[in-house]
Amino acid sequence: MCRACRGHLTGFNLHIGNGWDHLAPICTLGRYTERDGRVLLPLAVQVHHAAADGFHSTRLVNELQALVTGPTWLEESPKP
Repeated sequence: MCRACRGHLTGFNLHIGNGWDHLAPICTLGRYTERDGRVLLPLAVQVHHAAADGFHSTRLVNELQALVTGPTWLEESPKP
């Protein structure tokens, strides 16, 4: 867990009945805080190891980080 998230997200479990075949990732966001001019938002990712491993989970988190760090994708595209 990243240092910025420690203390904000203490734990999360999602118990899905007959969930042995539930392979969709579960992303949980914590409460955001502002510190030193930055917005910190804790993220917990729960994924079945049959669907993804640490490599894929890390890739997901890194791509999300890139999206929120440079949110140019939120800008309206020019209209013709």
